[in-house]
Amino acid sequence: MAVLLLIVLILASCLVLRVAVETICVYWLTPRRIRQFMEKQGVRGPHPRFLVGNLFHMASLVQETTSSDMGSVHHDIVGRLLPHYVLWSKLY
Repeated sequence: MAVLLLIVLILASCLVLRVAVETICVYWLTPRRIRQFMEKQGVRGPHPRFLVGNLFHMASLVQETTSSDMGSVHHDIVGRLLPHYVLWSKLY
């Protein structure tokens, strides 16, 4: 019985370790590697926060631009729906 419990504990700890490593790779190492690759090419941008990136900043920009009605009908709506692209392309 003790051997079975030991095997279960070892397998559970291996599973937890694997999940931890995958989480670190997905949420920290891969974005960092992509950011370094892009910076080598001259593409820069705002520094993201851990786990949420720039979602709060993008949401506030979208809310600010969509809070009022459009003055006229036109097909250039990128600045209205994706204002962070317009802002960041000017800044960076």
